[in-house]
Amino acid sequence: IGGVGKTTLLKRINNFMEGLGYEIVIFVVVSENGSIEGIQKDIMIRLGMKVENTTYLQREGIIRRCLNDKKFVLLLDDVWKEWDLEEVGVPIHGNNKNYKIIFTTRSRSVCDQMQAKRIKIECLNSEEAWELFQTTVGETILNSTIEIKRIGEQVAQECGGLPLAL
Repeated sequence: IGGVGKTTLLKRINNFMEGLGYEIVIFVVVSENGSIEGIQKDIMIRLGMKVENTTYLQREGIIRRCLNDKKFVLLLDDVWKEWDLEEVGVPIHGNNKNYKIIFTTRSRSVCDQMQAKRIKIECLNSEEAWELFQTTVGETILNSTIEIKRIGEQVAQECGGLPLAL
């Protein structure tokens, strides 16, 4: 479902992976209307490559050559359909096994089609959400006005909470 924090979780993974010795960490928002061309261009921009006046095949070759022997992470956010990453230029079938590909999607079938391991994101219940809100905001801010506490309790009750990765 939308709004449970998949993008936020992916952004945190992005920040975490940058500190794990990967040479390149690439974050691309794919979205429902995404295209191979758009994904290629976003990857090339992240790699510091010139995008203008390049064809699909040129971009594919540039991306493949750049990533081929590198330790990299590709983070794809908001994936709505199966993508052939080799077609994009991502070298996933060669000798390089020093890569990770992580993506968010609302669709189990997309995970199955892309042969991905699924991690389900669910919402906290209202009690857990309230505890997280209190911990995050802190006692000083929480007790500074009645309004902050009231809004926090209301959000925890109505939303059923905040995202939790399982």
